[in-house]
Amino acid sequence: MSAPTEHDPSTCTPCRGTGELISGLGGEAHRVRCPWCEGTGRFDAARDAQAPAREGHPADTPE
Repeated sequence: MSAPTEHDPSTCTPCRGTGELISGLGGEAHRVRCPWCEGTGRFDAARDAQAPAREGHPADTPE
């Protein structure tokens, strides 16, 4: 058993602090900005990931 790692509660859990997720939407895997942290890698408790994108942050589009 490995030693427990220290958890930083401000790190975005869904993307593990990377700011990106892999989406399979559209049948092909591609990277998208994390909707929970908006790509910062830091968890924002006030952010609603299902809400429309904030002004100045365009919606992700597959490349």
